[in-house]
Amino acid sequence: MQNQRKQPRKYQRFTWFLGFLGFMGFKYFASHDPATLFYFGFFGMFSFYFTAKLAMEMPDERYVVDRKRAQAVTMWVPAFALLIIGLSSLFSFGTREFMILVSAIGWAATFLTYSIAFYYFEKH
Repeated sequence: MQNQRKQPRKYQRFTWFLGFLGFMGFKYFASHDPATLFYFGFFGMFSFYFTAKLAMEMPDERYVVDRKRAQAVTMWVPAFALLIIGLSSLFSFGTREFMILVSAIGWAATFLTYSIAFYYFEKH
């Protein structure tokens, strides 16, 4: 049973490579297909680089406290993204492409903010 828990951790450190799929979002400028803007959300996978390093360590009380502090910091990123989307729908610049782009960037920024804040709190 213990061996099964170590298996995902072994490959979790390579999950951040999926962040390179975010560069496929630049295909929008050639195809003008708004669906390709969602690829920018894959940039959030780069956050696994930081969390995989910390996942190899044994969680302790400080780990739990730092995780909660990072979640409190991160909470504001999606709230701000939703505020931008909501306000942009009231104005003429609130196109479908803009809202998709803000959603994807907000998604990626949430993961990255959590990982960077957690890594910072854990190391300082």
